[in-house]
Amino acid sequence: TVDCNSPSYSSELACCKAAYAGQMSGYCLMQLPSPPTMSPTESGGLGVFYPDYDTAWTEAGCVSSRPMPSGRPVYSTMLSCCKGAYGGQMSGTCLANLPSPPTQSPTGSGGLSVFYPNYEAGSWQVGTCIDTRPLPSGRPSYSTQESCCSGAYGGQRDHACMCDAVGVCYSCSCGSASERLAATCDIDCD
Repeated sequence: TVDCNSPSYSSELACCKAAYAGQMSGYCLMQLPSPPTMSPTESGGLGVFYPDYDTAWTEAGCVSSRPMPSGRPVYSTMLSCCKGAYGGQMSGTCLANLPSPPTQSPTGSGGLSVFYPNYEAGSWQVGTCIDTRPLPSGRPSYSTQESCCSGAYGGQRDHACMCDAVGVCYSCSCGSASERLAATCDIDCD
């Protein structure tokens, strides 16, 4: 449903992938005019990943092989599949099968190298994108704060996310006139 408070996406598929990335039922994808088929006839990988329920959970991972069994949740990346389907897996088998698996003891400090929508901050209209550790399981992530704002909060009336990402010079709804003057913004708000 699209209304004044909904983010805008380039397609329904883009919406399903961004807003419902961790949806276990796959309901959003199944409502598309041409939903992904569960029994494709093409060869090669699917381009999406799903949990391998035929292997014991402690030793299973995510696969992209054909045919995809019906009823499996679908993820756009192997990492999002591992996080969504095997988030508590103590053996780490799923993550170990990634092309570039994470280390057991991350050495990074500070923020993440990606940004994600901060759904815990309140309403969608005032939502922003953050890079705070840890990245919540199933949350879409973006390479820049601006791309996160565009993807997750693109329809915000007052541009709260972009104001936070870019600053008071982004739009007339960012900050006060004196803040824009102090920042020497090159926008006309009269």
